[in-house]
Amino acid sequence: MSEPPGPSAVEAFGGRGIALSLAGGEGHSWRVGDLVLKPWEDPVGWTWLGEHLPTVREDGFRLALPVPATDGRWVVDGWCAQTWVAGSHPVEPRWIDVLTTCDRLHRAFAHLPHPAFVDARTNPWSVGDRVAWGEADSPVEHPFMDRLLAVRRHVDLSSQVIHGDLTENVLFADPMSPAVIDPTVYWRPPGFANAIVVGDAIRCSGADPAPLLAATARIRGFPQLFVRAVIARLVTTLLFDRRDVSYFEGDVRLAVELAG
Repeated sequence: MSEPPGPSAVEAFGGRGIALSLAGGEGHSWRVGDLVLKPWEDPVGWTWLGEHLPTVREDGFRLALPVPATDGRWVVDGWCAQTWVAGSHPVEPRWIDVLTTCDRLHRAFAHLPHPAFVDARTNPWSVGDRVAWGEADSPVEHPFMDRLLAVRRHVDLSSQVIHGDLTENVLFADPMSPAVIDPTVYWRPPGFANAIVVGDAIRCSGADPAPLLAATARIRGFPQLFVRAVIARLVTTLLFDRRDVSYFEGDVRLAVELAG
């Protein structure tokens, strides 16, 4: 758990009350009344979200929107704020509902402009993404990579803004619509976001692939999107020096089968 936001950050965003640690977010998110504060190292990216997310029409989902400080800044003392939204992770995973939310979200995102800041990011997730799409050579090696790169093929799909990490960022509070939090912005085909969720669900939760593949069967180019999703996650994991990646075996095998 991280240290809570200081009084100056809380006051800057108009917060009132005691900061309470929230589950998830690796212990870095704090609720203060109707706000959620968390550390943020990319003021350019958060500013972009603050300016553009309010233009998204919420249709079948709810968004946790960035909140500016009272002086207009989006990041104060290394902290950002967003609206608190009711919801939690379900006891039993609801992957089909997450994928449905993914579809609705990206239809609503279709008008958003290309965010230039994504091209300058150098974190492990961004490196993994670029390797997956053939925009950079892999800085790591592994036999799984060899298998995946051998079946990667060109795809001709249009890109748009996507939330590239929806797996743990969809919350449920029935009968309300699912809530989407913490957008991680990429400029990729929308089906890539679905592919990431499917790979994560299989790899990390032991989800049955069959209903997930049925739910994504209509997505054009999904087999190649899935190959790229697995590459992205694998490269990122290796860059974090997690050398035991044997749990990727199921994802890799499925990617090879789909691409074949």
